[in-house]
Amino acid sequence: MKCRREARGLHFYERTSGLHVLLDESPIPDDSCDEAPALVSIALTNACDLTCDFCYAPKTSNKLSAVDVVRWCTELALSGTLEVAFGGGEPTIYHDLAHVCQAIWSDTDLGVSITTHGHHLTDALIDSLKGAVSIIRVSIDASEPVYSRIRGRSLSALIHRLTRLKDQRIPLGINTVVNRSTFPYLDKLLQLVNETGAVDWLLLPEVANGKFTLSEDEWELLDLWISRNRHDVELRVTRDATSHLEGPFLFEDPVKDYAHISADGYIRRCSYGTGGIALGTGVKIMDAVRDLNCQQS
Repeated sequence: MKCRREARGLHFYERTSGLHVLLDESPIPDDSCDEAPALVSIALTNACDLTCDFCYAPKTSNKLSAVDVVRWCTELALSGTLEVAFGGGEPTIYHDLAHVCQAIWSDTDLGVSITTHGHHLTDALIDSLKGAVSIIRVSIDASEPVYSRIRGRSLSALIHRLTRLKDQRIPLGINTVVNRSTFPYLDKLLQLVNETGAVDWLLLPEVANGKFTLSEDEWELLDLWISRNRHDVELRVTRDATSHLEGPFLFEDPVKDYAHISADGYIRRCSYGTGGIALGTGVKIMDAVRDLNCQQS
């Protein structure tokens, strides 16, 4: 079990089960806390074969070097990171996905997750990821007919792929972008989450041009829906929505708990933000993390 030193106490994480335990009897002094973010998301590539309207990933050909990714993750593991989350773009079309996951799982104690649209989860890919990932998160934003309208693919075909994950005992998480088109389908999605055996469900209120798209009335309705259903499923919401919702949220402190590495090689505090610190040739990632922290102070 991996231990992370945080201001609130000792944070233990077991990557196979996904168990988190916080011992908060003895808070840790700031100068003794681990410096690296608890979770780092990494866009392996910006390429994707779908054209979802709400996707904010840059439509470029950028992709990261597998050597760099493994090197960064090794350094992050030594500095307190608990988990890396691979996304994109679409990570399953990144040629070295299985190799990167296997190398990190073998050489570090990091948890490894993948966020994918799921339609390229072939038997061969699933077999290569078994024993090298903590969870595979699949994006499902609505039931039919809205799902096919958004993704241009069949939801039933995707559900068939997800049974293979269950057969291989790879934990499944579901991500849902919430906007005015998908919000009316949350009840049906709750049923789907339970039917697929998903271990958790992450709601992502839609962001466009750096701003949420939900109206104040829609935020109120979403808050009521979450309050009514949060005890029926392991449900979480992105921390950025704290000014609109009561929770439960993904992170306690997003400034210290989360960072994102873009496919063009920048580390940032937000996956849909700009700027950040360039991870150029020879740059140590913890130096970049410290520079990023200075930007936030």
